[in-house]
Amino acid sequence: MAILAALLIAGAFSSCSSREGWAVVLWPPEGSALGFCAVVPVHFKSNITRTYAVGVPGSSAKEELDLWRIELYKSKNKAKAAALGYGDLAPVLGLAKRDGLLLRTKPANTADQVFRLKLGQPVKLLRKEAGAAVETGGEKLAGDWYLAVADDGTLGYVFSNQLLLWNTETEPKPELATRKTGTSASVAALFDTVWRPDYFDSMIATGLLDLAMYQPRFGIFADPLRKVIRVERPDFSQVYRYETIEDGDGGSFELVPTGASFRFTAAGSLSFTPPEADIPPEALARLRQEQGDEAILSYEFINHKSDVQAVVAAEERKRLSRLSAFVDNGERFESEQFGVFIVTRSARFTWAAYGALTPVPIPEGAGETGLISMDLFLSPELAMIWNGAFTLRFDEGRRPAVSFAYRFDGARLVLAYLPPDSMKAAVVSTTGELAVTATLNRYR
Repeated sequence: MAILAALLIAGAFSSCSSREGWAVVLWPPEGSALGFCAVVPVHFKSNITRTYAVGVPGSSAKEELDLWRIELYKSKNKAKAAALGYGDLAPVLGLAKRDGLLLRTKPANTADQVFRLKLGQPVKLLRKEAGAAVETGGEKLAGDWYLAVADDGTLGYVFSNQLLLWNTETEPKPELATRKTGTSASVAALFDTVWRPDYFDSMIATGLLDLAMYQPRFGIFADPLRKVIRVERPDFSQVYRYETIEDGDGGSFELVPTGASFRFTAAGSLSFTPPEADIPPEALARLRQEQGDEAILSYEFINHKSDVQAVVAAEERKRLSRLSAFVDNGERFESEQFGVFIVTRSARFTWAAYGALTPVPIPEGAGETGLISMDLFLSPELAMIWNGAFTLRFDEGRRPAVSFAYRFDGARLVLAYLPPDSMKAAVVSTTGELAVTATLNRYR
């Protein structure tokens, strides 16, 4: 654990000198004659008890303070300047409004954990920090990041959304609700971890990202203050409001009264089992067909370490790069049978007079314009034959999406239609037995 004293004390001091220096009292112990941010002389340090003996201003008395409770300086003027720097936060503590609230190594909810607060446990707030936004279910939570120290001297960053701020100089200690919901370490891990669908890690590992499936909105988003848990996957979306969280069978815990349950696996993932009534009918029918009538559908989630928004932005840049390489081979292609196909670097296309491709694969009424996206990946076998694949999303009608594999044969562009069942998670495994192929000549 990061101990405040380790960060604030620059060196060792002799215990026999008349004065070690001056200090700012960050957090006086209960019953102390010292106030928050009091500037005091430091007489000596005990390496045995890990304390400083400090003077009480206006008297000859001394007090022993834990090393982490003070901030040491060589001169009184420097200590006074530091005390003024704490401003309005000088007497402010934060009280944890739930069990398991975390202190982290950085002001971000993906950073490593250094301390877990209990319900009502205080922390001393040292300064406000500009940290990463904290979201639940895609909504930004109100609150601020603070550098804080726990009552054992552990230093870390805490988000204030689940802290009750208390000005010790102007207010009595607030009373917190004693009712505890979900106080076990497992339940706390549910609240404090960014849980993402299990396939997120494999997509990162392979580099084959399907942005229809890899988005910040997918995951488990828990708000213990409002007692709401939202579960989002491409094929599942439910919001659960609960009254309590109770231990279930086999190490699981259940949301009451909804009946949804969670269980941590030996590998550290989180398995979520919804009530049968919440399962999409097609998913339930497929499960029953594959595993029998007694099968239970569960969804797996993992502690995904990557910054999802950064990964999405990087993948979008890669797609634009692939589009640029495509356009380098020509922007306009013509064919008497398949019309005129024009692609621009702004990811727009125009395809006029494609009549031979209607109504399959291009539906009637699709129009002639739309967006092109290099959003597909070829299997190793297809990559030996084709240069790549893309999806056209037409502007008109029901905005149909039609996908093609492509390759350049000299000045010719060869396209092969990709049926929906030839693709899974953006990876194309076959062009289909009855592939529709179109060849267009580059216009010069």
